[in-house]
Amino acid sequence: MVKKIIFFVFLFYFLTLIQNSFLFHFKLLGIASNLVLITVILINFFERPEGKSGIIAAFLGGFYLDVFSISNELFFGFYILVSLILSLFIKLILRKHVEIPVAKKI
Repeated sequence: MVKKIIFFVFLFYFLTLIQNSFLFHFKLLGIASNLVLITVILINFFERPEGKSGIIAAFLGGFYLDVFSISNELFFGFYILVSLILSLFIKLILRKHVEIPVAKKI
């Protein structure tokens, strides 16, 4: 688990730097892409609903978005809150409404 956390720290640091320094200049219809939230969504979709690394990834991604945020209008912790709620919502939907078929042994 410690290896995953260290990997997420470097991954989200790298994605946040790319997002805020390079991709900020390439807007489509006035909207810049958010690599960190896309990565948090993908981690939560491809993880087991009982896993905890998606929540840790959501916290770290939101933390880096708050630290490197350009906007001073939002309070610190806004992106942490948004990404944690998004992660918990995805886990709830996957746990309650999605059944993954498992091959049974004969």
